[in-house]
Amino acid sequence: MAVETPLDERSLALRRTIVRMMEASRRGHLGSAFSLVEIVRVLYDDILRYDPARPSWPLRDRCILSKGHGCLALYALLADKGFFPKAELWKFCQDDGILGGHPEHGKVPGVEASTGSLGHGLAIGIGFALHARQARTSSRVFVIMSDGESNEGSVWEAANVAAMDGLDNLCGITDVNALGQSRATMWGHDLEQFARRW
Repeated sequence: MAVETPLDERSLALRRTIVRMMEASRRGHLGSAFSLVEIVRVLYDDILRYDPARPSWPLRDRCILSKGHGCLALYALLADKGFFPKAELWKFCQDDGILGGHPEHGKVPGVEASTGSLGHGLAIGIGFALHARQARTSSRVFVIMSDGESNEGSVWEAANVAAMDGLDNLCGITDVNALGQSRATMWGHDLEQFARRW
């Protein structure tokens, strides 16, 4: 049984930002973004090595948001960390802004891969991880996937390749919010099922 804990002020502040972004644009996937908040904040606050002033720093860790429809959470965090001005948040999905409905590499500082077509983030992450190994750097790759996305065959093909190649610089994270686009996911919040599958 999951233990419920109260949200801290940082999580609440990021969620308020997400709601304000949706209010400004009248677009976005609220549930997908809200379920990511703690994941992205722990990664960017405590784990990832990066430099917002140099988003392309070669020795950085990479974070790929494979579930690109949850991008509001990533954008709120990247702006909070200084990758781009916070004023961009209020132009989400607007013609004069840089933030689209899915993350776009090369357009949004801090976004490592263009995602949105579900099931591809882990395969992209494998490419980054293999490159880091070949270049003999200590860069790590973190890929955030959704529980619904984890039904894609491409996720498991990539997982098999990652295991075969022994990619210990690659970490897959599954956001288990128990929601698919049109119905509940197969195992709901049964984390033991996801653990066994991985």
